[in-house]
Amino acid sequence: MRLVELYDDYQDVFNDFVGAQPQSQFLQSWQWGEFQRALNRNVWRIGIKQSNQFISTAQIVSHHLPLGKSYLYLPRGPILMPGLDLQTQRQIIELYLSKARDIAYATKKENEIFLRLEPVQGCSEEAILPLPLQKKSSIQPQHTQIIDLELDEKILLENMHQKTRYNINLAKKKGVRIIQSNKEEDLKKFIHLAKLTAARANFEIWSDQYYHQMFAALSKEKMISIWLAEYEKETLVANLAINYGDTVTYLHGGSANKYKELMAPHLLQWQQILWARNNDYRYYDFWGTAPEGSKKEKMWQGITRFKQGFGGEQINYPGTYDFIYDNTWYQLYNFVKKFR
Repeated sequence: MRLVELYDDYQDVFNDFVGAQPQSQFLQSWQWGEFQRALNRNVWRIGIKQSNQFISTAQIVSHHLPLGKSYLYLPRGPILMPGLDLQTQRQIIELYLSKARDIAYATKKENEIFLRLEPVQGCSEEAILPLPLQKKSSIQPQHTQIIDLELDEKILLENMHQKTRYNINLAKKKGVRIIQSNKEEDLKKFIHLAKLTAARANFEIWSDQYYHQMFAALSKEKMISIWLAEYEKETLVANLAINYGDTVTYLHGGSANKYKELMAPHLLQWQQILWARNNDYRYYDFWGTAPEGSKKEKMWQGITRFKQGFGGEQINYPGTYDFIYDNTWYQLYNFVKKFR
């Protein structure tokens, strides 16, 4: 087993591996890394080979902190080939921890104080627990709802909650129209509705610039779609979806403050699911739920009920873990975070 740094000439090899894994993780795609670079963040890509074959890859991104500090982040990764035994999984994580420490030493001017990683399905919690890692609250959703698109359309409908099917049909009867777009002007509609939703629900969203840079980076590869639900020439709902590997991910959404009775979000999601199925994607990921007993259960109750209404399977990831380089600064970072 050996670790290999992957440079630009490895782009296709890297993406082929990440995209070939079940429920492909777009945050580990090469294109997402290029988007992070556009945000002025450093990016490293690493692979692990066994018998001259890749069995794991990782994309690490540096995030700036105040006072000239930063941390290394492995979003929804590393990616491991399914079926590896616990010992091999643990060895892979240990190799990445060692390499990340090397990165921290080599870029001392960046002053990285910890590495944050978010292993996915190929890595079990049992492989992680013996390692010197501290479990933290998740950045990306630890729980999600995923639909298997190999099922017949009839079965997909039968697997929904009865109320969800009713709302889809109601939106159709009322004349809600669905549009898929890759136009910048429709991104502006999404941002507007996302801001309305954030103000209504009292949460923060990314800046306009962030969404525009994301769109610019991912639209080149046709990885991002804007989905709109319209009624009488008004946009009622707008969603962003990421198309990567075998999975379409419903990333973010926003809705207007009126015509709630038309149930446009239900029809919009159903059309996104059908599009993914008809375009040979295997999975549709709702990107975050808060099941019973989770920290965000109460806060996300309505969102979770809406997403689970479409059926599918609840997927639980091992969680988020920190590997600490500088304990003093790490404790200060966590202390300050409590008051933000």
